[in-house]
Amino acid sequence: MPYLIYPQSDFGRLKLLDRVTVTAADDVELGKAILPAELLTDIETQKSAYQSVYDKFNASLSTKSKEVREKQECFSNLDLYVRDFFDVLKRRTIRLEHPAEILRFYNVAINGELPDFRKDEDLLKTGENIVKGDANAIAAGFPAMANPSAEELGVVLTAAKKEMAEIVPADRAYEMVQKELGEMRMPIDELIREIADYIQFAGRRDNPSNVRRTMRTYGFEYRYLKNEPVEEDIVETETAENK
Repeated sequence: MPYLIYPQSDFGRLKLLDRVTVTAADDVELGKAILPAELLTDIETQKSAYQSVYDKFNASLSTKSKEVREKQECFSNLDLYVRDFFDVLKRRTIRLEHPAEILRFYNVAINGELPDFRKDEDLLKTGENIVKGDANAIAAGFPAMANPSAEELGVVLTAAKKEMAEIVPADRAYEMVQKELGEMRMPIDELIREIADYIQFAGRRDNPSNVRRTMRTYGFEYRYLKNEPVEEDIVETETAENK
């Protein structure tokens, strides 16, 4: 015996409610309305509110994804500049026979061991130390670094800080609308079950197969057990759609 399944996704819920609205309007025109007028009004009200929040959720997710992508791109670029800077600094120190103490200006150990900058916050701090360190090294009589210069790295650092800051409000907005959408799901699920109850009650004297056909016209779906024969009307529908 096929059993009724209810939508589990926001898209699935909205798709079903859209189908309910269209089918119910058709039934009213045919003079065989199943759903009462007050329920149809409630469906329109709740569906409209749900759709609005769902659209806002998608827009918020899109904005957050954009900010995350841009932040990752900026931090990847900053990481490249930092690593290039340290590579050139160590080679220059050896080539120009600078004392190893110069490395301390840039927060590099005298033995050449680099600071840990695997985390985003550490990478930002490392970039800041490089910019300040180069200024202090110049003040101490050493030449400015080049290829990349501290100034070039500073531009990349500023861009990374900007993207890091923009993620926070985007993430907060996403969390808020996600919570709002989550709070709407239970009443929407209750509404969908109420619709199903009305249709099934209206067909209580009809045979189960006909009731399922009516339910399907309202957007409801049924699942079959393994090896269970599928109803003829479904086979015919699927065959027609595939032509």
